[in-house]
Amino acid sequence: MDQPTTDRREPPRQPATAAAEALSAGERLRAHWRAELERWAVVSAHLPLGGDGRGAAVLALSRRAVRFLLRWYINPIVEQQNRFNAAAVSLDALDRARARELEREVAALRERVALFEARLRALEAPGGATTPPDAREEGRRQG
Repeated sequence: MDQPTTDRREPPRQPATAAAEALSAGERLRAHWRAELERWAVVSAHLPLGGDGRGAAVLALSRRAVRFLLRWYINPIVEQQNRFNAAAVSLDALDRARARELEREVAALRERVALFEARLRALEAPGGATTPPDAREEGRRQG
């Protein structure tokens, strides 16, 4: 009996680029597994039928008959697996988008922290003001 399988041909390897080399080891590993996830996302219920000669033709015909008789059982399982795999791929895409969003947020927060540290250094410097620069300007306007 045939087992649900996928196409097991290896995709052509792409040459390493400067961008790929700039990635950290963790990022390269994540990219590798993301590619594997996308590659194996679709499952087929049947192995290809092939071969040469009369015996292979008889065997292929008998396998087709068994597939026809069992498709009511196998196809819903394969469809369910394909739906799950598609959901996993889309969740991975959402996860990557959320990670990029968090990276932007962290960068913005780092900028704010640097600004506050610069203000603090200006306040703590010898001969520095005892009030923040913004408060001094407001005092001049009022005074």
